[in-house]
Amino acid sequence: MHIILKVILHLFFWTVFFLLSGANSFRLAEGTGYLVQHLWLYLSGVLWAASSFYYFYFFLYRYIEQHRFVRYLVLSFIFVIGISVLFIAFYRLVVFPNHFNEPVSWNFTTTFGTYVIASCGSLLRGFVVWIESVGQKEELLKRNLQLELDALRSQVNPHFLFNTLNNIDALIRTQPRKASEMLITLSDVMRYMLYQTKAPTVTLEMESKHLQNVIALHRVRFQEPDYISFHTEITDPGQTIAPLLLLPFVENACKYTHPRKQQPSIVVSMCQTQNRLSFQCLNGYDNAETPNEESGGIGLENVMKRLQLLYPGKHQLEMSDRNREFSVRLTIELF
Repeated sequence: MHIILKVILHLFFWTVFFLLSGANSFRLAEGTGYLVQHLWLYLSGVLWAASSFYYFYFFLYRYIEQHRFVRYLVLSFIFVIGISVLFIAFYRLVVFPNHFNEPVSWNFTTTFGTYVIASCGSLLRGFVVWIESVGQKEELLKRNLQLELDALRSQVNPHFLFNTLNNIDALIRTQPRKASEMLITLSDVMRYMLYQTKAPTVTLEMESKHLQNVIALHRVRFQEPDYISFHTEITDPGQTIAPLLLLPFVENACKYTHPRKQQPSIVVSMCQTQNRLSFQCLNGYDNAETPNEESGGIGLENVMKRLQLLYPGKHQLEMSDRNREFSVRLTIELF
């Protein structure tokens, strides 16, 4: 939510609060003289309300987000009772010490009013979070639509498709069985990108298989079996991830790679333990062609944006470029 809209919502709440509390105080005082004389007393009441409101807004609402409702209710009652007793004691013992000779006692009306004002803090925070989630969902839908369009573009990319077909054609006479395997692999890649990526998530096993197929096609182009190293270690193949989230890093590496004296030139690893996925991709490159965010299929910039939307606060992406070696390290906390 835009910061200006948040400010407007807060100003609206406090405007209504000041109008209602001011009108009530004017009615009880039966004139403006008492209000002017005890303006600081009225402001202390505002401080009372503000501290209750923003404690619920900034601190207690997080327990609602975490679905820890019992803890939220317990802490809210403790806070409301505590702050009510504190301010009642302050008024009786400090502000009006001569007007109240009886000891500090329970005041249900004051406590209830405090709880209502404080709960408005949680309600406003919930409304803000809801508006933000609606905006994020709309942006995610747009991003997924763009992903689908970009995926379709990459599927009909003449550079990748023609190179792959030419490589297969070169194998038909010398290695017909190998050529047949590559055709089947290409068919699996196209089928996955056409149909499987329509779902919001796919299993790690499916995503890993797709990366393996793509790498197999690139191996034919490089004509060196050890040019690309792909290691996968998945403890729960049924764990899910957003589709095509890792492919751009591999495409970027294959596009800008440069042969090394010591193989492999591209190293890709994908390891999953419990709810954590660790992905790494590094490649050597020539100084004349350096990797950038506009390269690699759907683009690294789009992937970073998708990570922010799909896994906010649950991922860590590190990219480094040193000594003609570009590396990517990605960690995701899966759902």
